[in-house]
Amino acid sequence: MKKSVVRTDKAPKASGCYSQAIKVGGFVFTAGRSGVDPRTGKMVPGSIKAQVRQTLESIKAILEEAGTSLDHVVKVNVYLRDLADFKAYDEAYGEYFDVDGPPARTTVPGADLPGDMLVEIDAVAYVPEG
Repeated sequence: MKKSVVRTDKAPKASGCYSQAIKVGGFVFTAGRSGVDPRTGKMVPGSIKAQVRQTLESIKAILEEAGTSLDHVVKVNVYLRDLADFKAYDEAYGEYFDVDGPPARTTVPGADLPGDMLVEIDAVAYVPEG
């Protein structure tokens, strides 16, 4: 099985020894993403909702570069700094996924996230045949 690295300028570059995503065996595995604006390299200002939206826009761009989309996401892991943000995070998250068939999701509260990061999200998506 061949493994390939996925890279796009439409999402923040990897800031360490990792890839934005890896594509292997018909699946794409994204690295944890945050609310960093890829144009400025800085965390988007504002609320948890702003960070969730930017995070999912970055994941969307990475998945599209890999030949798939948010519609094909099967699993999401979310790390929230503060569980008090859960409702607002869930509302923004819900804007990106079909309410009748959202992906499986794990949300871990109390994550010790760096800097101004309020949320980190990674995703697994399949690449449709064809």
